Amino acid sequence: MQVLKKTDSKVLGRTYVEILVGETAGKITRKEAVEAAAKELGVPADRVALLALEGESGSRSIVGSFYVYESQEARKKLHPRHLDERLLTKEERDKLKQERKKAAAPAAAAAPEAKK
Repeated sequence: MQVLKKTDSKVLGRTYVEILVGETAGKITRKEAVEAAAKELGVPADRVALLALEGESGSRSIVGSFYVYESQEARKKLHPRHLDERLLTKEERDKLKQERKKAAAPAAAAAPEAKK
């Protein structure tokens, strides 16, 4: 692994990092990429957030874009939720979707009553 680019954002409390991951195209999952980046940067994995994994044409190398937050609270506050959901397994995503439907159903039923 090789750090290609590192940019600090003091206002948002995070660092943008691009890492070249060699010879792993098609072999590494998003979750494994986050753990590898955390290990490479020497920070806990709960502070690292994956933005994208991009392969290069004709190469087995991958360039990963990550945000490294100053704290886990800053990550929860700033990082888009849908990017975290990409790290979940299919079963975990389906369970989360069902929970959201159940939570939205009572709210949707109460909304028409409020208009009366």
